[in-house]
Amino acid sequence: MIISICDDQINELENIKQIVLEYAKTHLELHISVNCFLNPLDMLEDVRQNGVPDIALLDICMPGILGTEIAKELQNRSDESTDIIFLTTSSDFAVEAFALHVNDYLTKPFTKERLTDTLDRIIQKRNIRLFVPVMSGREIHRIDLYQVIYVESKNHNVEIFLKSGKNIKTRTTLAEIKALCQDVNGFISVGVSYIVNLRCVQSILQTELILINGQRIPIPRRLRNDVKEQYFSFYIEEATK
Repeated sequence: MIISICDDQINELENIKQIVLEYAKTHLELHISVNCFLNPLDMLEDVRQNGVPDIALLDICMPGILGTEIAKELQNRSDESTDIIFLTTSSDFAVEAFALHVNDYLTKPFTKERLTDTLDRIIQKRNIRLFVPVMSGREIHRIDLYQVIYVESKNHNVEIFLKSGKNIKTRTTLAEIKALCQDVNGFISVGVSYIVNLRCVQSILQTELILINGQRIPIPRRLRNDVKEQYFSFYIEEATK
């Protein structure tokens, strides 16, 4: 597992690095490797050469480029999501940060326990992820189902919409994707054209679902009660875990 840290203040960078290294010593099974960057542009160059890290700890206000822009670059470069933690002295970017679906937003100064609790939560989530293969052109993409917002079948074409903003057109049929999702709680069929991740439903109206990316999914009249029941049942179950 690769954890990358980017902060333009050397004292802050060293402090975060020490916390992560101590965490790594108590989690040897994860084989954690830590990369540190004072310059955000150096981190981007490393990503271009070596690929994205598993977890990124990013300051936001840095010279040359904001941490939010680095987060967008990480998300755009991978089908497999990088878990992102923002570490900043300001709360001014909180709304923008969570619009990027980052894992946490820690305001400096924060405690060692606060950061390690976030790492624990991310590791636990990564352990239950389910990656599935889908065909796109001549390539096979390995997609984390938990990063899928919804899947749409239109004119015999299937498109997968991810939290990163990336869309993948695939030759995998909607029925095949539904079969891949059958063992994952929270995915439902909405009519014959959509599969929706209930975790990504922002609100449910009488005739449609509104998703976190603003997309509106129409609910067929005959399924409206059933979709609502599945939605509420899912969140009741999640709340009692």
